[in-house]
Amino acid sequence: MNSFSVLRPEHMLPVRNLSLRAKMIVEGTIAGLHKSPFHGFSSEFLEYRSYQTGEPARKIDWRKYAKSDKSVVRLYEDETNMSAHILLDKSASMGFGSTGMTKFDYARTLAAAFAWILVRQKDAVGLAAFDEEINCYLSPKSTNLQLKNIISHLETSTARNKTKCGGAINDIAGMLKKRGLCIVISDFFDDPQVLAQGLRHLRFKKQDILAVAVADPMELNFSEKSDLKLKDLETGETISIDSQTAAQFFNDGFATHHAELKTICRELEIDFEVVTTAQPFHTSLMRLIEKRRRLF
Repeated sequence: MNSFSVLRPEHMLPVRNLSLRAKMIVEGTIAGLHKSPFHGFSSEFLEYRSYQTGEPARKIDWRKYAKSDKSVVRLYEDETNMSAHILLDKSASMGFGSTGMTKFDYARTLAAAFAWILVRQKDAVGLAAFDEEINCYLSPKSTNLQLKNIISHLETSTARNKTKCGGAINDIAGMLKKRGLCIVISDFFDDPQVLAQGLRHLRFKKQDILAVAVADPMELNFSEKSDLKLKDLETGETISIDSQTAAQFFNDGFATHHAELKTICRELEIDFEVVTTAQPFHTSLMRLIEKRRRLF
């Protein structure tokens, strides 16, 4: 059996313990990677620190050693102050799922995996969960307790209420005090121009942004054959519509919306990636990590 087979969403869903699920996904995905997937900012030299037993010898500043006979390691500003935030959309639209796993279940599993990676490489990570407003904010820390707190919140969160994704991102940007990394996980069902305002604010705050758009396969290719009665998960409004009309309007609208988001992100120099709930977790996670690694 392929060791990655357990990482498929339908196989991972029975693993209700989110911490265990994240650990399995991370270890199965990046066990062979040695370079940190998230470091890479252009950074300025800050100071020296003593070399610690067990660290790779390549970290030693050998020129300094030759002059002082002391084993020291060069520290850079961003390496000592790496601060990451995971921005998670928990609005009602994220509760949709046609594959057995909702977009929110997939999104929070990815969020837990990212948090696991960041804490493991001793970076500070925080969480901001939002729907109409910011429901939870955990400021970045690099401790195992922080990881436990993040996963605990993810485990107890549910997808509900309307979304104001762009406004929430804008509000979170106003809370940030230092440059860092922001991983935004959402279906981005909001006005593109409002989203652009929030993302632009993050960039103004010198954030390196990874925007992860979570989609259900039915959203990527809507092809229902029978007439439908549709219910808006956020407003509760229902409409009846024939499948041909629904498919045409939805597929065209969804494609246009994503095209606008891609244009906005390209102009703001933001990584924008679409993942689907039918993809194995390791496929999505590895693609996101490898794209970032290639940037540096």
